[in-house]
Parts: sequence; structure tokens; C-alpha cells
Amino acid sequence: MRRALGLLLLLGVAPAALPAQDTTMSRAFELERRGEYAAAAQAYRAILGRSPASAPALLGLERALLPLDRSAEILPQVRAALAALKVSPTSGAIYGVALRAYAATGDPDSMRAVADRWAASAPGDETPYREWGAAALGQRDQAGAMAAYLRGRERLHRPDALAAEVAQLDLARGDYEGALREWLPAIRRAPGYRVSAVATLGQAPDSVRPALLAQLHEGRDLVARRLEAELRARWGDPLGAVQTLENTLPDDPRLAADALQGVGDQLRLVPGPDAREAQGRVLELLADRSTDAERARYRLDAARAYSAAGRRDAARRMLAGIADDTAAPVTVAAGASATLVQVLIGEGKLDEAAERLTAHRKDMTAEDYAGLQHRLVRGYITAGKLGRADSALGADSSVDGLALAGWIRLYRGDIAGAVGRFKQAGPFAGDRDEATQRTSLLALLQPIEADSLPALGEALFALARGDTARAVAGLDQVGGGLPPAKGGAETRLLAGRLAAASGKTADAERLFRSAADPGAPGTAPAAELALSELLLERHRNQEAVALLEHLILTYPGSALIPQARRRLDEARGAVPQT
Repeated sequence: MRRALGLLLLLGVAPAALPAQDTTMSRAFELERRGEYAAAAQAYRAILGRSPASAPALLGLERALLPLDRSAEILPQVRAALAALKVSPTSGAIYGVALRAYAATGDPDSMRAVADRWAASAPGDETPYREWGAAALGQRDQAGAMAAYLRGRERLHRPDALAAEVAQLDLARGDYEGALREWLPAIRRAPGYRVSAVATLGQAPDSVRPALLAQLHEGRDLVARRLEAELRARWGDPLGAVQTLENTLPDDPRLAADALQGVGDQLRLVPGPDAREAQGRVLELLADRSTDAERARYRLDAARAYSAAGRRDAARRMLAGIADDTAAPVTVAAGASATLVQVLIGEGKLDEAAERLTAHRKDMTAEDYAGLQHRLVRGYITAGKLGRADSALGADSSVDGLALAGWIRLYRGDIAGAVGRFKQAGPFAGDRDEATQRTSLLALLQPIEADSLPALGEALFALARGDTARAVAGLDQVGGGLPPAKGGAETRLLAGRLAAASGKTADAERLFRSAADPGAPGTAPAAELALSELLLERHRNQEAVALLEHLILTYPGSALIPQARRRLDEARGAVPQT
């Protein structure tokens, strides 16, 4: 105890002073926390009266005066703190408060003096001038901030000092070329600034972008080329971005990988096939600079990117050997097999895809296998190979499998089989468009009494393969051979819609009139409405009016009545035509 008291007396500190000061500081902070700012300011001043250079108390007083709009009242305490200040770890906090106080009172000479004094105590440090500029910007004084940064650059004898801060000021003035000149040395000193540089320069207007790219192209180092590549990616030139970087990649694998990943991050945000191709090239370059395990993964990702870009040759090049490489991780081999099957299907090499799918089934999850199997079946259907499609589908009883089985049976003319499979699949197989299409087809097929109708299957198969003219002719013929209420009217209504969409208006009008048979009251309203819309498009409004009035009077219970009334108002000119 005697030794402790002796030490305190030697330092000139009264034994009771330390806990008392701690108590006073805690009380001041509590007052501030409760929002009693005037009382908190008074408490902080009391501490500063005893210890003028107390950084925590001076910062507390600054915080307490701010919401009271009395910040200028801190100047006496600031001057006292500066007078009592000695170099310590808390010096910077006091200098910072002083800079902000003089900025708030509009005293640039005092700000300069404080910054120079601070800088003298910390040779080579940019912080004094950075804080001076920040204090000026806090008062929206851009000229004062620039003066602070330039003085720091002069006093530090470094042309790249405070480059990031000067760049931000140039950007605020719309000087993108000046900002770029500052960003380059800033990134060379601190690579972390690259993210900010890309984000800010990326917002440059189209008119200045060529000048920025030309300025970057003059730079021969990796910093300039990487920045150029990332900006090109942002500005819609993904392939140019990769080429720019590829030509200057360093030999150091780590530096090269870092640069490639930076451009890859930008490419992920860019839509379109060129961006996917560029992404594939970046991943391929990363693979060339990676270990065995990483190389397989990068090449798999590259193959997927190339495939999405439609570059199936490049995708196959990446996948070559991965699926059969026993050294590749199991998950990568499975992914390579799945991607290769997708590529083969896209190329129309369906039998080869089927062999691959069978050979690597054990490497895939059940979900991945089913998805590829269904894609393969669709490929066979599109190619017109219904037998191979049926064989590839097998006994698949999933909802998607049942839906595909329904299409195969439909295209073969097996009406009963198609209806049964579509009903079993329900409304949730495939996407919304496929579900809607199946629902429409069920409305067409269910009234048909024949179990088999090959001509209808052939017509619908022609439609699925893009031969609309053949589909219209086939549906017209099938519809003429069926009773109106037993599928004849509905078939001709579909044929009419296809003819109208193809621009064959005369054929469409004939088919709509044929479908509007009173003997098919479920189809006639839709046929008359479709015909009226066709007449309106051909500016035959009087005919459309008569037809719509007939529809409304003859089929008052139809769900199409509101739409018919709207069209009637359009035909009469009561509302604008849509």
C-alpha cells in the first residue's frame, strides 16, 4: 500500500483523483446517453477544466454540443487542449476535434496551423491532411478540402499522396479523367482502392468512356490493364475485357489468379452470351494456373459458361477427360458428365448423350438424372424420333414424366392415352406455359370420342416442330371430319388462331366462321369473339358490331361476355381500341 501511494504521489496524482474522474466521466456519458445534452456538456467541461487535454472528454463535449447546435462553443476548450497537448496516442483525436471546430467556425488559417502542427508530430503521415480535408468536406467546402490535400502532397513531397481523396473530389466535379489519373497511383500503393475506382469510374457517361479507356491502355502495368478490363466488362465489352487482361497476365500464378477473379466478378453481373463466353475464358485461364483438384472444378464451371454462351465446341473441350478422369473429385466428375450430356443434347447428338447418361447414371443424383432424362426425351421429340423418345422415357411415373408420355402419345395419335397421361400429370408438371398448353389441349381432346386419331397427332406434331402451315391444313382437315360439338369446332378454332398469328387472315376468317357453329355452344362464343377481333384489325367495324351483338344476345352466360362488351365499345368508337 505504501509503495502504491508513493508512486501516485511521485506522479503528482492525488489518490482520490482517479476514481473521482472516472465517476465524473461515467456520469457525463450517462447524461449524454439519456439525451440530456446540456447537462452532459457541463459535465464534460468540468472534466476538461481539470484535464484540458483529455481526449475522451473533448470528444464527449463535441458530441453533446452538436445536437444543441452550439458546436462553436467548444473553441475555448479546443484552444486549452491544444495548449496543454503533448504527443501521445490520443493526440490525433484532439487534433481532429480542433480541425472540425475551426471548420465549423470558418477559420481556414487555424485549420492549416493545426494540420501542420499535427503533421510535424507525425512525419510522413497523411492522416493530418486527410482529416483536414474531411473537416472541410463536412462543411461542404470542396475547395478547402482540395487545398488541404494538395498542401499535404506538397509537404509530404509525394505526388501520389492522398490520391484517393483527390480522385473522389475530381469525381464530385465530374472530372472523370482527372479522377482516373489519381486512382491509378492510389491503387498501386493500396490495391484495395481498386473496388472503389471501378465502382465510381463505372458510372462515367458514355461520352468520356473512350478517353478513359485510351488513358488506361497507355499504362503498361497490371494495375492499368486490370482496371481497363473491369471497366470494359461493366461497359458491355466482355470479350474485349478478357482479351485486354489476358495479354498482360503476370507469370506469378497468385497475381494472375487475383486479376482474373476480379474480372470474373464483373462478368457475373453482365447479361448475354458474350459475357458467358468471356466468363468461360476467364475460368479456363484460372484452370491453367491451378492445382489438379481446382483445375477440374474450374474447367467444369468454364464448360457450363461456354455452354450457356452457345459455344458447345469450347464446352466439350473443357469437359474432355473430366468425366472419365478417375483423379477428379467425384462431384466434379458427376457435374462434368451432366454438363456434357446437356451439351450433346444441344448439339443434337442425342444417341451419344443417351450413352453418356446411362454410363454415368451412378455418379448423379436422382434429381439431376431425371432432369437430363427429360431433356433428352424432349430432344428426341423435337427431332421427330418418337420411338426413341418413348424408349428413353421408359416407365417414368413422375409428373414430368407422365406429361412427356402424354405428348408422345398425342403426337402418335393416341388420343385416349394422351388425355389419361395429361390428367395424371396434373397442373404442376413443367413450367406455367407448359401447364397452360396442356390444359388447352385437354379442352380440345376430351370431347373427341375416337380413341385414336393419327391425323390430329400429325398436325399437332407439325405445330410442335414449327411447321405452322402444315399444322393449320391438318387441323382444318381433322376438324371437318369431326362433329362440331365432338372436337370439330374446337379443332378449327385452334387452326384459325394459328392462321391469324401467321398472317393468313382469309384462312383465319373462314376457320373462325366454321368454328362458330351453334351446335358447339362451348366453342362458338370464343370463335365469334376471335372473328370479331380479326374484323376489327381489318377495320371492318360494322361487321364486328353485328357479330358481337349476336354473341352477347345468343350466349349471355358465357364467361367471354365482359370481353365481348369491351370489344363492342371499341367497334362503336366509344373507347380507344387496344
